Amino acid sequence: MKKIKKLIIVIECICVVFLFGCGSKTNNEIYNKSYNVEINIQEFEDLVVAAIEKAAPAVIGVSNYEKGRLGMYQLAATGSGVIYSCEATYEDGTKTKDCSSTIDSNKVKNYKYNAVTNRHVVESTVDNYIKVYLGDEEIKADATLLGTDDKVDAAVITFNYTKYIQPLEFADSDKIKRGNFAIAIGNPSGYEYYGSATFGIISFPKRYISDDTNGDGVSDWDSEYIQHDVAINPGNSGGALINLKGELIGINTLKLISDDIDNMGFAIPANLLSEIIPLLEKGETPQRLTLKISVYEVSTLLNKEDYGEVPDIEVPEEVEYGLYVSDVEKNGPAYGYLQIGDFILEFEGVQIKSTQAFRSILNGILRGETANIVVYRNKKKVSINIPF
Repeated sequence: MKKIKKLIIVIECICVVFLFGCGSKTNNEIYNKSYNVEINIQEFEDLVVAAIEKAAPAVIGVSNYEKGRLGMYQLAATGSGVIYSCEATYEDGTKTKDCSSTIDSNKVKNYKYNAVTNRHVVESTVDNYIKVYLGDEEIKADATLLGTDDKVDAAVITFNYTKYIQPLEFADSDKIKRGNFAIAIGNPSGYEYYGSATFGIISFPKRYISDDTNGDGVSDWDSEYIQHDVAINPGNSGGALINLKGELIGINTLKLISDDIDNMGFAIPANLLSEIIPLLEKGETPQRLTLKISVYEVSTLLNKEDYGEVPDIEVPEEVEYGLYVSDVEKNGPAYGYLQIGDFILEFEGVQIKSTQAFRSILNGILRGETANIVVYRNKKKVSINIPF
């Protein structure tokens, strides 16, 4: 089980029971505003049940087998995965990606499914192999790894099966808000608890967690996650986090653990997955751009007492936020455009207050494009266009 500081990767859900009053009116005073809410617990419960019934068939088990010393394969890890696409092959060899149209047909030879899971669930040596577990049918099928991301903890696998499974639709994860209801479906602690569902809310729609992705002991990547309080446990990795419409808003990946921390889970957003899945399907590793600069957040420089060793850098009174450029590498795209001592204030029209926000925007820029950066330099704002 992989740990990053206080982070624990969730490879392998304990049901949570919420008690509500029926047919009551709630009057909450929040910021001097009165909210009258009609609560129909039966309708709400029906929504939750319907969402789970819609999404659950597409949440599968993922098993990773490794070859032992005697050449025998044994189970190394189990997790979860989410089916997101389907292709049906008819007996005459013709194919269709509109698999729902084949439900009443008896001429389908098989279905090819693609599923997304976590990289740490399937990443292994070349001698390992993968199987998917379809718990409702108690079927295990061989699967093939198509691709993994070296920064985001995501992977795509594919497998064939003779029956139709409705793929899960992706929601617009940029539209989720704090307080939105969420449901996790996965396989905690192996397949004995296959398809377990838990319920909670979105704690924060966008969190960034630093990670050392190349193993050199230095954090080199800020991954974007959805923070939620839905109960997840080892085995939920790669499993679904859905909304009340039964749409995928993310795949569960990790949670914080500590004696004084509880129910802090994190999922990779659906929109981020939508961006990288087409590349992973082709076996390509997403290429992330970098400016090859070193920076300090202005908030850190202004509040040195809250941090460890921070250089003594004077921040102009006019600068209240941004990133201070402390180094510009000669072989990077920023060389000749940015200077040591610049304060980055805006990136592609967005005010920059953290390195995570900067990285998030940079991730959306493609090679060959030009990005606009506004810096504070020599007591004035300067607009700079940097080609990649």
